[in-house]
Amino acid sequence: MDAINFGEHVSCGYKSDFKEYGVISFDLNGSRQVVPNYAVPKMNTSTMSGICAANNSLVLSNNSYYSWTTSSGGKYTWTVNNGRIGWAASESLLAENTNQKGTNYKWEMCKASNILSDLAQGKSVWGYLYSNEEVLSVCEKVGISPGFFSIDAGAGKYTYLLQESGKTINVDAKIKQLNDINWIEIGYKEGDTFSVYGKEYAIDSSGHINVSAEDEFTSTEIKYPSRSI
Repeated sequence: MDAINFGEHVSCGYKSDFKEYGVISFDLNGSRQVVPNYAVPKMNTSTMSGICAANNSLVLSNNSYYSWTTSSGGKYTWTVNNGRIGWAASESLLAENTNQKGTNYKWEMCKASNILSDLAQGKSVWGYLYSNEEVLSVCEKVGISPGFFSIDAGAGKYTYLLQESGKTINVDAKIKQLNDINWIEIGYKEGDTFSVYGKEYAIDSSGHINVSAEDEFTSTEIKYPSRSI
């Protein structure tokens, strides 16, 4: 089961009318493996922990199984694999195709999986794919409330700012942007002070400020010093 769920290039030859003839195939140590669908056992989801943040920090063990509960109360086995969070391949690939209409539970899980996986890989959650309301709903479902939050699911730790509207700001990317700019070159001077999320940083002799995502932030705003151009 681990080889299927945490392997590479997993696919399913599924035909709804002839399910017993379908197969799951996957790569294992450079070798292609094929398993008939009927030989893949269902997993006992009731024994698994739910996906839940603590103090706005969501930490999930890599190559591990978790339980996901849909809005209708159904429980399904999810996996965490190098920042990819979602329905276990051994189970999802045996199901019928996802229906994007209405409140179909598979489409509901697909949206949640994509949103959480993007966050867990340090990506931006683009508004044209999912609304801010959908992002906020998924975050709240796993115990993340508006404010600063972090997520670590096997692909490194990433920090975000979740606004009340559901908009997310990639704090790591914003900090990198602020640190990379030579502020003296664009009109500021050494010693000018920025307030980044409530903590002050002065421009050093090289023209840079040095913000760290590990700093303790007390505000959601960034304030720039005045400059003369």
